[in-house]
Amino acid sequence: MYAVIRMITSLLFGIARLLYGMEIEGMDRIPEKGPFILAFDELGHMATMMTTVFVAHNILGGRLEQPVGFGDEFMWSQGWRRIYDKGDSTPIFPHGRGQAAHGLLRGLAALQEGKIVMMNPTGEMSWDGKPVPLKKAVAWLALRSGAPVILVVATKGAYDVRPKWMERPQLTGRFSLRVAEPMYLSEAPLASVSDEMVAEANAKLRTEMNLLVYGTAEVA
Repeated sequence: MYAVIRMITSLLFGIARLLYGMEIEGMDRIPEKGPFILAFDELGHMATMMTTVFVAHNILGGRLEQPVGFGDEFMWSQGWRRIYDKGDSTPIFPHGRGQAAHGLLRGLAALQEGKIVMMNPTGEMSWDGKPVPLKKAVAWLALRSGAPVILVVATKGAYDVRPKWMERPQLTGRFSLRVAEPMYLSEAPLASVSDEMVAEANAKLRTEMNLLVYGTAEVA
């Protein structure tokens, strides 16, 4: 079954390259081992799909260890369910109820054990292709664990191909997937984290995300 799904992910990569000129920039920036937080931005359905395909392809190819958390977000088909059940996956945000304390503690424990945690810093998909405000989870986990954040995002063109409100993707357009350098929000694990520290960390994350997605730090 896994071989079939990996073949499908390869096919989807090929189609995306053919139709949209999709390239993967910075793949070598992803460490072979955890701990780290793999963070992505849901700029639209195409961005979400290709980021999911990217992660699934690398899990099944042995390039990436099974991430912990965010299981419900990948349950849109039985095939993806099998991928994310392949390893020791613990949903951090069960049923989309937000940043529950027990979920964050599970994520923190996973990072402390040297695992990978994967989540969307905004917790939702953009309706208009503009940045969505960041929630606290990624920043809090990064500060408390001292683990780096690695952003994997699609460029703005992915929104134009298929935004949230569009039923089917357009067959024209261009976008890429970009992997950022590991980003440390704290030099060491912190025993406590204030709202001000989270806000400062989120400002750094947002700047980096904007540069990767839109090519500019400030987006109107």
